[in-house]
Amino acid sequence: MRWKLGCVLLVFSLGFLSDSRSAAGEDDVRLAWGNLQKAIKTRDADKIWGLLDSDSQSDADRAAKAVKTAFGKSSDKADFEKKYGLTGPELAGMNGKLFLKSNRFHGKYHEVPGSKLESVKVKGETARLNYVEEDGDKEKFSLVRQKGQWRFIMPMPKAVD
Repeated sequence: MRWKLGCVLLVFSLGFLSDSRSAAGEDDVRLAWGNLQKAIKTRDADKIWGLLDSDSQSDADRAAKAVKTAFGKSSDKADFEKKYGLTGPELAGMNGKLFLKSNRFHGKYHEVPGSKLESVKVKGETARLNYVEEDGDKEKFSLVRQKGQWRFIMPMPKAVD
């Protein structure tokens, strides 16, 4: 009888620990969401960069390279500067972090700062975050835990037309 009671208590305890870990993971994702909203609102490329997973950072680097190449070939540098919201020297030295400062990136994610978090689901080292934009569009982000932190998997907008 004691053995059965011990097993029941063990199973209950493991379930409770799992739920509390999941809740803690959800809290961490919510905190990361708030940090992302602030970083996008202030166009803080360094903070946004730190919240991206390594694949998204690589995608931003590739997009930056495409912009840098297109800027170098452009005959209308002023128009290019206006379109991207960056200076000529920034475009000439474009990197992934600078791409996160561009109008291209913010054009895609400009509604994130005013969006409302709808739900968070954590499963091990991955998470799904659902949110509602101010205009009612329902969107989502996937996250992955890297280096002990939740990082957003963010598709980069098309770099050049």
